[in-house]
Order: sequence, then structure tokens, then C-alpha cells
Amino acid sequence: MNLKRNFLLVLAVIAALPLFRCVAAAGEQYVGHCDVVFEGDSTLHDFTGNITNVPLTVICETNNAGEALLNTRIEIGPRQLTTHHAKRDANMYKMFQADLFPRLIAFVTNAPLAAANLSPSSNSTSPGTLPVQLTFCGITKDVQARTVNQLPLPEGWEFQLETDISLKDFKLKPPSALLGAISVRDLVRVKAHVKLQREPP
Repeated sequence: MNLKRNFLLVLAVIAALPLFRCVAAAGEQYVGHCDVVFEGDSTLHDFTGNITNVPLTVICETNNAGEALLNTRIEIGPRQLTTHHAKRDANMYKMFQADLFPRLIAFVTNAPLAAANLSPSSNSTSPGTLPVQLTFCGITKDVQARTVNQLPLPEGWEFQLETDISLKDFKLKPPSALLGAISVRDLVRVKAHVKLQREPP
């Protein structure tokens, strides 16, 4: 009797495994765009730049523990960035070695939705966190970004993502003038306004 019951239990577990894997692996896809602004300081004056309407696709998957995880990848060309000042832009493209490294890449991999405070069931308006992996000029670094100004949408998310990037971490040498008397400071503030809508199944 016990042997028969155990055998039937094993069969039930085996039969359920493919279904469980399918549910765990199933992901919802969100599509939209982001507008990015970057701000820097120099010994002469501050500067700002931007890139607008960057296409964005985010996959939200659920792991075996029932946690919602975010995954995305963004690639942009250095020459898509602009400070709206021709000479400054030329120096920026030179710093990024745009001919040698034609892509700036940002990854988000298995980032918890709950930590980002983007869950529709969350009423919290406090900042969340989102780990982002950046690759500039062949160097990859992890940065911790903040999610702020979250606006709940019926079928998506709208929020601002903010982080500070150290140029030295990526061995980037910003241009200087007057024998170094005028130079760009190391930290650059990056702010991205993100809006995403869930694609129908």
C-alpha cells in the first residue's frame, strides 16, 4: 500500500515539474522608452547633456520563490549623446573612444521588483533601488541606481532612475584646458525618466 502510494506521489511530482518550470519561466514584457539627462561640474562651469526617446524593453519574470525580477539591456552609441555644444561634444566622443567602442551598454539582471518599489501593490513613494551594470570602453562596473517619483500605471510603470557615475571607474579621462586649470570633475549625475507599458499576452 505504502509503495503504491509513494509511486503515485512520485508520478504526480514528475508530471507537475514541466508545468512549474513553465510558470516560473514565463515573463511579462514591458515596452516603452526613456529620456536620459546627465549633469557634470567643471572648474569653470557646470554642463548638462541628454539623449531622448531611447527604446526600452523590460522582461519581468517570477522565480521559484515567487519574486518578480526585472531584466533589460540598453545599447546606445556615444555620438547619440549631446551637450548641445559642438566642441564639448567632440571632446566627449573622444573621451569615450567612439570609433573603438561604438556602444555604451547598460544591463539590469534579475533585479527585484519589490526593492525598486515599482510593484503595483506597493503604496510606498520612498526611493527604491535598482542594480545596474554598465560597460563603457570595454570596462564593466556595477552601480546602484535609485528609483524615485514612481507613478503607478494600470498596466506599467513610470519613474525616474538616478545614479552617480565615476569617470575614473571606467578609466575615462575628461578633457581639460589651460594646462589643466579647467577640468571636468569625476562624478557625473545621470537621471533617466522611464515609462513602460505591459504588452498584451
